[in-house]
Amino acid sequence: MNGSPFKQWISDLRTQLLGQKVTAYPTYGYPDPREPDSWIVPMRIWVHDNRDTPFAERAFEQWAIRYFEEDLNRPLEKNEKARLARTCGCFIADDKSNESVEFSFVGDSHERVFTFSHRSSPNGVIEENVSLPGELIEDLSPRQSDGDRWLEISLRTADGNGTGQGVIRFLVANGLSIVSDIDDTIKVTHVPAGKKTILRNTFLNEFQAAAGMRDRYQQMIADAGAAADVCFHYVSGSPWQLFDVLSEFLIEQEQFPPGTFHMKTFRKNILEAGALESIRAFALGGDLATLDQKIRQITNLMIHLPQRKFILIGDSGEKDPEVYRAIRRLFPKQVQHIIIRDVLGQRLAGMERIAGEDVSVFLDTSELEAEMNAMVAQATFTAPDPPKL
Repeated sequence: MNGSPFKQWISDLRTQLLGQKVTAYPTYGYPDPREPDSWIVPMRIWVHDNRDTPFAERAFEQWAIRYFEEDLNRPLEKNEKARLARTCGCFIADDKSNESVEFSFVGDSHERVFTFSHRSSPNGVIEENVSLPGELIEDLSPRQSDGDRWLEISLRTADGNGTGQGVIRFLVANGLSIVSDIDDTIKVTHVPAGKKTILRNTFLNEFQAAAGMRDRYQQMIADAGAAADVCFHYVSGSPWQLFDVLSEFLIEQEQFPPGTFHMKTFRKNILEAGALESIRAFALGGDLATLDQKIRQITNLMIHLPQRKFILIGDSGEKDPEVYRAIRRLFPKQVQHIIIRDVLGQRLAGMERIAGEDVSVFLDTSELEAEMNAMVAQATFTAPDPPKL
């Protein structure tokens, strides 16, 4: 016996027990208005790994299989089970708390290392505004072959057991930001069809791109001109645990423009009693929670990027019209266009549409708008403490 199978077994065991992944969600950097030679980057990272208790993973997968088999009244096909396992992967993953994480930029000749000031939360997450020196960005940006300002970072935990890669899009003060919803705007989910259909199209069925939307987005980039700084921001009511499968489908497979992601926070602990039902309840979701989340996230984008123009793109199946109307009221000078993909026209064909003062046709967002207005008025652009070098 040459020992190599044993060494591989030891390596696999170490990966299972100690190996961790650091997921850095695509984000943006913007010039610090109080420090001209600095940039601020709102970062969100997640430290996680495969569970050391495989029975928990199997229990979750079996529960999910039973749910869909009862829903469909038939056994799941092999490819459906594989799809379900892939989509559920980040819900099952083990969050790693109290981890210290550092990162560096790929290609930085000075090999500068930045350490987050906070450790990971019980859900394995660090959310922090990081201040970066302007000379670092200016040094690295000209090396990008496509001429844009996406820069790659490498992340690692302090103990060396966790690693990951990420990207940051550094935005000039003046430019065009395109905010896009995902479900039923660029990915077919059929939200108006009901909760069971949403679950099937999220966890079970192969994803399908909305016809013509990728070409339309590419045309927007072309229409803005080669000199324009155009960036996409994908704002979704889906939880962060679906980022991997959505990014892989939209950016890698369907070739939608790369962009920053802004999704819904879902704090979970798979080993807690009732966790499975909690996940199901979250997946079923709620329009009001999504409306609140989207308005808050887009408001932050507007505050951070006050000189940029925005195009807001969504669909009529959820609350995008209400969200975007509220944003236009809050930032009338920044919102250039609002585009709504109509997914209800066919559903309402042949029906008489009633309108009037006594007919509620939209949600009242005035209280949330007032809260966001207060946040805008009180917003300060003081840079956070610089990370440790």
